[in-house]
Amino acid sequence: MTSSNSVRPTALTWILVALGVLLLIVAGIYLTQPADALPSFFPGADAANSAKHIKHGIAAAGLAALLFVGAWMTTGSKQNS
Repeated sequence: MTSSNSVRPTALTWILVALGVLLLIVAGIYLTQPADALPSFFPGADAANSAKHIKHGIAAAGLAALLFVGAWMTTGSKQNS
């Protein structure tokens, strides 16, 4: 019997990575743009004040980190009992 130690990423891994990258971009937009400059489909784009949305940015970055951890967990080697 030969065992292969190479692990191939699955479709789930690529989906999680893509969503993580997307959320990192969203976090960057939230952390760098005032409310009146946000795209209209972002929550908080219609805010009366022009403060940056730090909480939304931190939440998006945290979710991105969780997605990257999930992607990493899907690349683990399969153990046969």
